Amino acid sequence: MRKASSDYGLIVIDDKFIGVSLGYDYCAEHEWGIKDLKRLCGMPEASKKNMGIKNRTITQCPVLVFKESTVKKKNFAILYSGYKYRTQEESENQLPHDFRNYENDLIWNADWNAKSPNRDSQDNIQTAWDESSFGVSAMGDTEIGYLKELHEAFKKLNITIAITNLKAKNPFAGSSLCLLITDRIPKEAIDAMYAADKEYYDREDYEEKIGMKKIIEKYGNKNGYNGDKYFMACSPKWINYSDAEEREKWKAKHDTKFDIRYWINYSDDDSNCGYYTVEEIRQWLTTPKLHLVDIRKG
Repeated sequence: MRKASSDYGLIVIDDKFIGVSLGYDYCAEHEWGIKDLKRLCGMPEASKKNMGIKNRTITQCPVLVFKESTVKKKNFAILYSGYKYRTQEESENQLPHDFRNYENDLIWNADWNAKSPNRDSQDNIQTAWDESSFGVSAMGDTEIGYLKELHEAFKKLNITIAITNLKAKNPFAGSSLCLLITDRIPKEAIDAMYAADKEYYDREDYEEKIGMKKIIEKYGNKNGYNGDKYFMACSPKWINYSDAEEREKWKAKHDTKFDIRYWINYSDDDSNCGYYTVEEIRQWLTTPKLHLVDIRKG
């Protein structure tokens, strides 16, 4: 697992502990998703039949280790999941690499926070995670109490693993992987999870309807790395999904008749990225030796 540097912290709403944002760092471990962690937690595969909180709630508890300690007259605790091939005993006998010095790291962080009040996170915790495991360390009686509550919630299968953003006004709005106590999640956050899934499946259906899925599958990434029609990402995005009036204005301005556009990252011109209309992507993919960067020239 890799330690987070941004948007990690405690989620407390109206003085009630809701969970922990594991945050992220700009590293591969935080880009690969959490497929193995979902499997270890018995989370169902997402589908149209179980949209929302249903596909984000655990049905089995992974191997978990909770430990408390006292260093330099300060109290600490750590909660972490075992790696996917380790037993409970093996996990208890070996701390994750990024937490080997977690007590001293937390003391150093607290001192640094006192000198730098504008830092992203002021909480006395550290987090790390990857596709199959996570860890949270804490300093202070209040923080340790929260970690105990999270541990108990895992054992009772009262945990939802979802995406949140500490910087947003709505802390469940996007970006950061979080561990949430299910029966404490506000209704508006549960509704937002359902809405996010509905938007996703509506977009999938729309992309299928206009034939772009077949075109991308037929022509995209067939000529090797950096070859003709190569891309790292060709991702459909709604154009103002919830505002039809603004969507039509955008479509008129950008001369497209479709309700989605595509985000391209690292295309066949070796550096290009940005948003393109369906018409532009279709022209690029179906025209031999035409580079994406040339679509808008002339």
